[in-house]
This record gives sequence, C-alpha cells and structure tokens, in this order.
Amino acid sequence: MSRKEQIIEVAMKLFAEKGYHATTMQEIAEHSQLAKGSLYNYFKSKEEIVLSIFQYHYDQLFQQFARIASDRSLTAREKFLKQLSLQIEAFEQHKEIVQMHMGDHAQKVSEDVHALVLRIRSHLFDWYVQSLIDVYGERIRPYVLDCAVMLNGMLKEYLFFALFEQKTFPFQRLAPFLIGRLDTLVDSLQHDMPLLSHDAQAEKTRALALIEEMIEEANDHDIVELLKQLKTEVERDEPRKAIIDAFVLYLQQSNVREFVPALRAALAL
Repeated sequence: MSRKEQIIEVAMKLFAEKGYHATTMQEIAEHSQLAKGSLYNYFKSKEEIVLSIFQYHYDQLFQQFARIASDRSLTAREKFLKQLSLQIEAFEQHKEIVQMHMGDHAQKVSEDVHALVLRIRSHLFDWYVQSLIDVYGERIRPYVLDCAVMLNGMLKEYLFFALFEQKTFPFQRLAPFLIGRLDTLVDSLQHDMPLLSHDAQAEKTRALALIEEMIEEANDHDIVELLKQLKTEVERDEPRKAIIDAFVLYLQQSNVREFVPALRAALAL
C-alpha cells in the first residue's frame, strides 16, 4: 500500500468516527505519522481526501469487476454472482465509507463530492442493467430498468439494516438470496407492462456523453483516437454493431474500463 493509500485509509476511519467537519488535517497527519506540512504534499485539503476516498474504492471495485468479467470459464450468472458478492464484501470491509457519507449527507461536504457520489451510483446502476441483460437475455430488456431499480433498492435496504442495526448479518448469503428473488421477479414481470422504459435517443445522447468523459480521462493517445472513432460510429444513422462491439471489447482492457459497463448499457449491447 502506498503512502497516499495509507492516508486515505486513516482519513476514512477518522471521518467515520468523528465526522468530516470535526476531523482536522492535523489529526489526519498525526494518525498517519506525518508532519502536517508533509500531509499537504499528498492532499491540499480534506475535500480532496474525501474525493480520493470515494474514487479509490470505486476504482478498486470496478477493477475487480473487470477481472471477473474477463474470466471465460464463468457463465454470465456466475460472473454476476461473484461481482455482486464482491460489492457486498467491499461494504462489509469498508463500512466507514458508508458511515462517513451518510453521517454528513444532510450537509454535503461539497458539490464536487456530491457529483462524484452521483456518478458512482449511476455507474453502478448501469452495471446492474447490463448484468441483468447478460444473465436473463433479451426477454428482460423491456423490464430491465424496473429490475435494476428493485435490485438496487433491495441491496441498499439490506446493507443499511446491517450498518445501523449493528447485529450479526449473513453477508455471504445476501448475493445468492437477491439473485433468487430476481429469478422470481423476472418470471412474474412477463405478465405486466413495465413501469420504466428506455428512450433510444436519450440513451444515444448518454452514450456520447460517456465517450466524451472517457476521452477526457484516457491520458493515452491510442485510446483517445479509438474513442473518437467510436463516437463517429455511434453518431451514424445506422451504427454498425459489430464495429461498436469490437471497440468496446478493446476498451475493457484499457485505463478507462470502469466506464465500460455504463457505456454498454447506454449502447444496449
């Protein structure tokens, strides 16, 4: 673990214990065994530390998601189960992140932090959408937003219960339990009209916005050029799916791979 990552871990625990506003840079420096001046060589402010905390754990989670997704020995259902279990395990190991965010939720730390949290939630939701399509196939597509909302709601409430009740919670059973409930939901929804539906033009606009965001984050000339070609293809009146598939497959191994689940969902791949 790097020195910067050590500071992030220390700050995360202090924010959870004392709250963001009550924690000082001096305390973070002391618990990190650094002089206060040295701490500023790594982070210029508490806000910068909070941004790094969320981004660090989000990046770690999606890197692990990508490794599971690339395992060709697993079925789509097995991948989803492992990824969902991983998300739950990350919560269990880092409850401080949730405590910190919830404790200061009423008085948001900053607009930048709030924007990052919303972006993370959006990417996770897009990952749910794409994973559900991968597992259940085309029959779920008309209902996929409803199923993703229900999965997100069930998971959130169980995790909040585990956080606030402070009781022994069977985390290892939660992922298979939720997927079992999804099986029942998917079967039952075939007889109903969906409440939520995709807007094709809105999804195309979202895909193009994601590609622009990826271009800004890429820091790699070859990836930037590939993304520009992808953007051109998406903008066509009749985009060629085989070409888009090839671009997206390559991007899964790039330094912007955390955007890929959201991009695939927006492109309906």
